[in-house]
Amino acid sequence: MRTDNGPRRSAAGRPAGPQPAKRQAILEAAVAVFLREGYARAGVDVIADEARVSKQTVYNHFGDKERLFIAAVDGERERAAARFAADSPSAPERYDDADIRTALTAFGRRVLAVLLDERASALRRLVIAEVARHPALRPACAEGEPQQLVKYLAETFRRRTDRGELSVPDPATAAQQFVALLIQQGLYQSMYGTRPITDGDTAAICENAADLFVRAYRNEA
Repeated sequence: MRTDNGPRRSAAGRPAGPQPAKRQAILEAAVAVFLREGYARAGVDVIADEARVSKQTVYNHFGDKERLFIAAVDGERERAAARFAADSPSAPERYDDADIRTALTAFGRRVLAVLLDERASALRRLVIAEVARHPALRPACAEGEPQQLVKYLAETFRRRTDRGELSVPDPATAAQQFVALLIQQGLYQSMYGTRPITDGDTAAICENAADLFVRAYRNEA
């Protein structure tokens, strides 16, 4: 049942400012409904009911279903990136005392844990299935990996280069390549998140990627 009647207004009668909690409730409901019903069958009215807001409130926040879907995908990327926040055990600074292979392997395990998250994987498959029929959804495919992951890894490569352990002339590009390698292997072996991969397979993906990059960027000086 809905609990509001549209946009909240100020005393002067103007629409009130953004309501982060209500917006987040709509996004959570949207992810649930899109995954349950698919993009085409998901109705804004159903999403509004699940979020306990009015249909007009959904439109006020997001404009239309296409933009709501793209916002939901972006929200999942942000949720993944939040797991790599500075106070997270996955932050690169936590591995500064480990050798570079160990650091990259540990980082890779965290990348795969986020990548193969059940909800994120299901939403990724939905984007792939729908974008050909609904070209307006292409912005949802704009980034193949959370950019926060690339940023953190680039910082690791810069620090290790400054310390003389590696020689990485373009840390940002190297970080993108490392994350892309993990993603490609993770998606392939998990069949795009439809089956779990074993701890042994996860370890092999991360260790092989780490070994490749250490050999490619080892400081030979």
